[in-house]
Amino acid sequence: MRKKNIHLMILVFAILTVGCKESITNNMAFKQVDFVKKFPKSVTLKERTFVDIDVIGIRNFAIHDSLLIFSTIDDDGLWSFVSLNDYSILGNFLTIGEGPFQFLQPPSIATKGTLHTYDSLYAYIYDSQRGRLLKMNIDKSINDKALSISIVTDSIPPFLFNSVVIDSSQYLFKEASPDLTQQLRYLYHRNEKKTSEVLNVLNSAKIEMNEDINILSTITKAHNKNGKIVEMPIGLNHLNIYSLDGIFKKTVSVESKLNDINKIQQKSLGDRLYTFADLRLFDNYFGTLHINEKESIYQTNREKKPRILFFDYDGKPLIEINLEHHITSFDFDLNRGEMYTFDVHSDELYKYDIRQILQELR
Repeated sequence: MRKKNIHLMILVFAILTVGCKESITNNMAFKQVDFVKKFPKSVTLKERTFVDIDVIGIRNFAIHDSLLIFSTIDDDGLWSFVSLNDYSILGNFLTIGEGPFQFLQPPSIATKGTLHTYDSLYAYIYDSQRGRLLKMNIDKSINDKALSISIVTDSIPPFLFNSVVIDSSQYLFKEASPDLTQQLRYLYHRNEKKTSEVLNVLNSAKIEMNEDINILSTITKAHNKNGKIVEMPIGLNHLNIYSLDGIFKKTVSVESKLNDINKIQQKSLGDRLYTFADLRLFDNYFGTLHINEKESIYQTNREKKPRILFFDYDGKPLIEINLEHHITSFDFDLNRGEMYTFDVHSDELYKYDIRQILQELR
C-alpha cells in the first residue's frame, strides 16, 4: 500500500511538473512590467513641410546638432552629410568595395552607427559583413573633404544582431546561438566576452528550431550619460530598459498583455505583427516609432497610421504623437524645434514644427 502511494505521488508530481513547463511564458521581458493604458498627452500632427534635398537612395537618417546625416545606397557616398542651416551638402563619404575602409553593404546610420562627441564628432560604425568596428572622425572628414577613418577592432563576430558602443573600449553585442534559437547578449571588452544576470534574463527567450529568429530581434541603443540601455523589439509589444549592472531593469508594454513568443510561432508569417520600427534617444527621454500592423498588410498597402511614443528613462509614458502619413524613421532638430520624418517606401522627407511638444517633454 505504501509503495502504491509513493508511485501515485511520483505520478502526480510528474504531471504537475509538465503542466508548469507548458504554462511558462516566453516573452523576453523582466519581472517588473508596466502596462501603459494611456499617455498623459496625445497630439496629432497635421501641418508638415516637404523637404527637397538632392541625395540619392536615402534609407534612413540621423540628426546631430546642425548636421543631417543620411544613410543611402549610393555606392559613391553611402553616408551623406547635409547642413540643417541651408540644406547644403557638406560631403559624401563611405563607399562600396574591397578596400580596407570600404564596405560590402551600406551601413545604416540608424542601426549600425553610434555618434559620440569627444574632441570631435565621431561615428562608430559596425561592419557586419567583415566583423569589425570602425571609427570615423566626422568633423575632420567634412573640414578636410577627405575621409578620416580608422579600425577600432577587426576581431569581432560578423552578422551581429546588435552592436552598441558603451565607451571607447566596451561594447554590448548580440549574436545568434549556435542552434539559431536564441539571440545572446554579452559585453565585449578587450577581446573577452562577459555576460551578466540582467542580460541572461533576456537571453533566455527562445524560439523553436527552424523558426524565424527575427522574432527575437531588437533595435538596441545606449544612453551616453545615464548608462541606460533601451531595447525595442521589432515584433513584440514591449520595450526593455535596463542598466548593465542590473540595478535598474523594467519592461514597458504598450498593450494590456505581453506577447508570448510561443504563441507568435503558431501564427503564419503574414499574420505576425510588425510592432516597432525606429528608436531615438535624447537627453531625458526616448522615442519609438510604433507601427503595430500585420506583416502581410504592411508589405502591401499599410493601413494603420504610425505613432511616435515617448518615455522617460524610468519607463514613464510622456507623450504620443499621431501622424497622418506613413514614415519609417524620425529624428529631432532640437536647435530649431523641428521633427524630421522619412518614409523609405515613398522616398519623402518632411519636417514638423514641434516647439510646443519639446517644451512639454523638457
